[in-house]
Amino acid sequence: MIRRVLGSAVILASILVLPYWVYIPLLFIGAILFPFFWEGILLVFLVSVVHGSEMAVLPSLVSPLALSLLVVLILLLPIRERLRSYV
Repeated sequence: MIRRVLGSAVILASILVLPYWVYIPLLFIGAILFPFFWEGILLVFLVSVVHGSEMAVLPSLVSPLALSLLVVLILLLPIRERLRSYV
């Protein structure tokens, strides 16, 4: 549990301080390492709030980064179940 909180804190700090080419891979690594890393979706929404570049007339409801992280999380669910049954 402490590793999960520490990992989320590191990702949050990287979103606030580091460039995108550092925190985006960290988000996906966190999604792979931590089971049910749903707080990653919240962190992705924080990315769009902090690093949003402009106000659009019709803003997108879901950012492409949040959608891709959600797809990765959903795809990892059956893969994790198959891997854990052999361990």
